[in-house]
Amino acid sequence: MGLLFQPRSTAGRPPQTEPSSRRVVSRDRGVVFLAALEAVVLGDASRFAELFTDDVELSGPHLAVESLAALQRALGSWEDSLTDVDIVVVAMDVIGDKVVAEWRLEAMFTRPVLFDDRLLIEPTGDGVRLPGASVAEFRGPRIRAFRHYFDDSELFAGVAGTPTHLRWRFES
Repeated sequence: MGLLFQPRSTAGRPPQTEPSSRRVVSRDRGVVFLAALEAVVLGDASRFAELFTDDVELSGPHLAVESLAALQRALGSWEDSLTDVDIVVVAMDVIGDKVVAEWRLEAMFTRPVLFDDRLLIEPTGDGVRLPGASVAEFRGPRIRAFRHYFDDSELFAGVAGTPTHLRWRFES
């Protein structure tokens, strides 16, 4: 799930993904934006070079990178703690060389996840949600800057089976 929470290396793949032979060929910025959001969420690094410029700047609550190589290192592995992942686009606007979208990730929490290399969260089998918004700035047909805004407390509440008003504190 890449960008939306702490990535972790896995050997598996999500059960339902877009076939790798299908590539983004459209110059439509909305289509490229959706493909990039999906690739980042799923950690599908095989698609990063076709979607992002070499000097891409990607930022979110848990991550900031300033190159395609750094993006591939940070988010280039499939996340397998969530299954049946859906990305629901609530609203999307294409304004010149920018795409702005509000979205919601919905998935089932079916496998353990190691958060921040310190906290192992066991799966509940429950559905989880993560609402967010993203802004992509394009240079030509590829994304030059990709910013993500979300509050993952709702996701953590779902994976931990706790009320959404609970505040998490991690101590070393």
